[in-house]
Amino acid sequence: MSELKDFYTIDDAIAMDYETTKELQLKHLNRERTLAGNSKYFVKAEDCWFTDHEGNKHLDMIGAVGVVTVGNNNEYVWKEISKVFESKQYMMGAIAYHNIAAAFAHNMALLSPGGKLTKMGTATGGAEAVEGTIKLIKLACRNDPKRAKILACQGGFHGKTTGAVSVGGKEKWRMYQHPLMECVDHVPYGDAEALEKALKDECYMAFYLEPIQGEGGIIVPPEGYLKKVRELCTKYGTYMVADEIQCGCARTGKMWAVDHEQVVPDCLTFAKGFSGGLIPFGGYICTEELYEAAYGSIETCFHHTATYQENGISAAAGLASLQYILDNHLIEAAAEKGAYFISELKKIQEKYPEIIKEVRGKGLMIGMEFYEVPDGYKEGFGEYFADPVNDTLIDKYHIQVNHTINNPAVFRFLPPLTIKKEDIDYTLTCFEKAVQMCREHCR
Repeated sequence: MSELKDFYTIDDAIAMDYETTKELQLKHLNRERTLAGNSKYFVKAEDCWFTDHEGNKHLDMIGAVGVVTVGNNNEYVWKEISKVFESKQYMMGAIAYHNIAAAFAHNMALLSPGGKLTKMGTATGGAEAVEGTIKLIKLACRNDPKRAKILACQGGFHGKTTGAVSVGGKEKWRMYQHPLMECVDHVPYGDAEALEKALKDECYMAFYLEPIQGEGGIIVPPEGYLKKVRELCTKYGTYMVADEIQCGCARTGKMWAVDHEQVVPDCLTFAKGFSGGLIPFGGYICTEELYEAAYGSIETCFHHTATYQENGISAAAGLASLQYILDNHLIEAAAEKGAYFISELKKIQEKYPEIIKEVRGKGLMIGMEFYEVPDGYKEGFGEYFADPVNDTLIDKYHIQVNHTINNPAVFRFLPPLTIKKEDIDYTLTCFEKAVQMCREHCR
């Protein structure tokens, strides 16, 4: 490589300074998206804390949008992945036996809702997992021509690939992707009557929903809604697909968000928290009946393949993350810490009812919806009070949070499940100060 000018080694990249990193990223990667973010340069990440290039500490209360469930750079997960790497086992190949992937699939079946989702397909992330389910559903329904459509929810988010945005319920992400899949309709989220009215046509292969909408604004459906969805999908012969990419993996105080109502969907997508944020990984689990209908023949079994499917290193990250969650009782921790966090946030809401419209969530999946900033005060402040509160937490108090992308009035807390109570208390103190600043601005 001597003839290539400025060719970087791993050591070079690790030692790269802020200015060089900024220059190269803006030159070669998504410039506008980078500049639209908070443009921090973090040189170290451990559990719930980052260190930037100037030595400042930042508290991670967003967890890469729910990815680092077990904390940043979890030492246990790294060591377990290293065991597999050092074993020099065969990691690739679509038609070979894979012991690590097989073990992960087995554990996922054990932990699946009701223990009934016993078949798995893997992917490199959430959007690809959703695409995999679309193909799964289409193949399963290939002999039923009247079922040619998919039903999903308004405000839903399932990724940004073409199939995933077709299923998603936000025109903002669909507008430049036309022609989209034409076979997708949307109904209001949480509205069982609207769902039944649509399903009565018996033209839908599947109904996609998030058990708790993430990007839609951390929307928790009415109690009993998920059970009603299951009942209606069964009644009208439609597969129920639960997207648990953001709300799964112990995030809500249950292994799966559907577990709050003891509902077993036909298919469930996963990603984000299942690799400790260390390796791209995702997939779906489904019933044997659904999987066999799609891929249970030599004619169809090769209709969905991927280069890195059932990869051993990714599966090792999944195995290790699950083991850490169970050994350290993070499901219970998410429920307990989340209940405390939400309770304290609601106390702040009661003190500032003109600023905060609602606090909602389950476990450590928490959203705050804010009112619109009054006319005359928006310049340099934002459309919703969520904007200055978000920016103040990031810039003044070094607490990492962000908005939900389908609802700008909401920002959220999705911290690692390893978050300590004292860090929650620090966040609460800073959050209230930021809200107080909003009140003073509008006086």
